[in-house]
Amino acid sequence: MMGLGLCWQCGVALTLNEVAGICPPCRWAWPLLPSGQASQALAALRCGAKVWGLGFRLCGARGTDAVVHRMKYGAFPEKGRALGHWMAQDWPAPPPGSVLVPVPLHWRRRARRGFNPSRALAGGLASVWSLPIHDQALRRVQHLPSLTASTRAARLSVLEGTYAATPVDDDGAQKVVLVDDVLTTGATFRMCRRALEKEGHEVLGGVWLGLA
Repeated sequence: MMGLGLCWQCGVALTLNEVAGICPPCRWAWPLLPSGQASQALAALRCGAKVWGLGFRLCGARGTDAVVHRMKYGAFPEKGRALGHWMAQDWPAPPPGSVLVPVPLHWRRRARRGFNPSRALAGGLASVWSLPIHDQALRRVQHLPSLTASTRAARLSVLEGTYAATPVDDDGAQKVVLVDDVLTTGATFRMCRRALEKEGHEVLGGVWLGLA
């Protein structure tokens, strides 16, 4: 039987209960955000909507900054799916009839990375929650520089008009749960929600792997 490889964070041999290439002891050090009112309130203040899933706080000392960076820039879509699967096991599923909509990348950024990390996360969530993913419901129509250090007001101003949604079709409005890699100020979520609701869809809330 072939080994599972080594934990990319500490280098020890992996076991069957690893998550996304991380050994259990390294994962146990993550500052988790389990389902519950405290976690939901913390994120809901940022995005102004219901939270359907959170993974962990971003923390360099605990290794979660590196987990997100590796997932986003290391061309590891399977790690994103594994992290989505891991999150969904501790959070109750959105209601039946909901759809998961990954926050899209501009095509140029997607071409550089080779995949959309939010889509990879959604794939893992969907496998546990048994919900469909609608990739075409939302698209990014502007390519912008990184907004990592920007304030909420600055992000909202820059992101205005960045996203566009598909209008409601014969099947009716969709009940959407947005999926993104990191929740910082909530500006991206608000702009995506605005675009979707403009076309008649209902946004139930969001899921994020990391909370900055």
